[in-house]
Amino acid sequence: QWFGRFVTTPRHELDVAPAEPPYQQDEILDALLGGESLTRLSGLRVLNVDGEFFVNSEAMEAPVPAAADALCRYTTLGQTELGDALENPEFVNVLTELVNQGYWYFDD
Repeated sequence: QWFGRFVTTPRHELDVAPAEPPYQQDEILDALLGGESLTRLSGLRVLNVDGEFFVNSEAMEAPVPAAADALCRYTTLGQTELGDALENPEFVNVLTELVNQGYWYFDD
């Protein structure tokens, strides 16, 4: 826990812009299944350590470990990278929270 929080603590102020209005889960799912991609906020630190997922010094739920790993590996990701995780409502809920917090965003 300590290592994950320490490594993902931002070293400078992030330009976080929470989604306004907030996305609903079905909007995130429809966009990704429709071919859109999410981009990770520049400077955001994410880490997956033995199935524990950390974002910006916070431990997060990782209902689909492979998808959490994809969030850590890719700065831009879509349906191809997230795969079957998009069929898991718990994962889509976590992803929606991350997008609404401004950590990932859709390129407009």
